[in-house]
Amino acid sequence: MRLVTWNCCRGPFDRKVALLDPWAPDIAVVQECARPERESRTCLWFGDNPRQGLAVQARPPYRLKALPPLPDVPKYVIPIAVTGPKRFTLLAVWMLGKPQAHPYVEGTHRAVEMYRDLMARSATVVLGDLNSNTIWDHEHKPHLSHSGLVARLADLGLVSAYHHCLDEPHGCETRPTFYFQWKKERPYHIDYCFLPRRWVKKGLRVEIGSYEDWRPYSDHRPLLVEIGGDLSGP
Repeated sequence: MRLVTWNCCRGPFDRKVALLDPWAPDIAVVQECARPERESRTCLWFGDNPRQGLAVQARPPYRLKALPPLPDVPKYVIPIAVTGPKRFTLLAVWMLGKPQAHPYVEGTHRAVEMYRDLMARSATVVLGDLNSNTIWDHEHKPHLSHSGLVARLADLGLVSAYHHCLDEPHGCETRPTFYFQWKKERPYHIDYCFLPRRWVKKGLRVEIGSYEDWRPYSDHRPLLVEIGGDLSGP
């Protein structure tokens, strides 16, 4: 199974999502794209601005079903039931900042806590632009920092695919997913895929798009996580 997250930095859905075709994602979470002309069991979109929202696309035989959102969940953490060769709950993320009451990593903390029961009932993947990193821990109370979020997700049995596969600590990433103001000298790692710990034992590959290849399209780089082995079990 191949999972991809990419903040496409605005633009038409069909044109931007087609750029991911060579990566052949089974599930793609695409932030900041315009609303597609049609939604279906393989294409969902969420947002308040039709020019800039959060899309989730599945490649058959995978299918998507939006689950009822809880009131006042920070934007955007969207619960989705994924069915197909593997069934799981997807929390698709595009975490925004102010003026919402719980911006950035603090919003992700709140959303994870609100969906804790849902996550406990089903294998869950947290995939998207979290807009956070351990390097900014000092700006938050410890229990609401990025390190605190990693610990909170670990308590739920989830690990970051990138950090597990490449054996790099949070805050010391060598492969950035975002270039501030498109500048190569301002790299950050703020996009993530957290997986059930038992999945990483089935074989794992992680890839991040290069600065040069994706510069014409976005200030972010896509993150690909490929999970090998048989995922038909729980």
